[in-house]
Amino acid sequence: MKKFVFVTGIAFAIALAVVVGTRISPDAMAVIIGIICGVLASIPTTAILLWVLRQRERQMETQFGPARVGHYPPVVVVNGQGTNGYGGMHSPPALTATTPPGSRDFKVIGQENTETVGDVLPPFWEQI
Repeated sequence: MKKFVFVTGIAFAIALAVVVGTRISPDAMAVIIGIICGVLASIPTTAILLWVLRQRERQMETQFGPARVGHYPPVVVVNGQGTNGYGGMHSPPALTATTPPGSRDFKVIGQENTETVGDVLPPFWEQI
């Protein structure tokens, strides 16, 4: 049964190729033949590339030993220099009454300005 299906499949493929080959234009046939030749030309290059990569993998295994599965490099966490980023030798700077402890001042790019342009720069037409 398997031989019959195989022979029938081959016969169908050949008949289909003959029918398509007689009805297709010469330009389209040239494109199809070019694609087939390009794929066939890439097979030896792919085989050589796979062979080289396997050789390199084997060389790495013999040089460095088998890879340890599930092994991660050590993680080192470096903490700050103490409270508020200051070491024990220096005392933190004195905070003013207007600065609450731990507050920081940020400038957000794209944030709407609270001051007007006229406060910062004189109007353009007054310079002329």
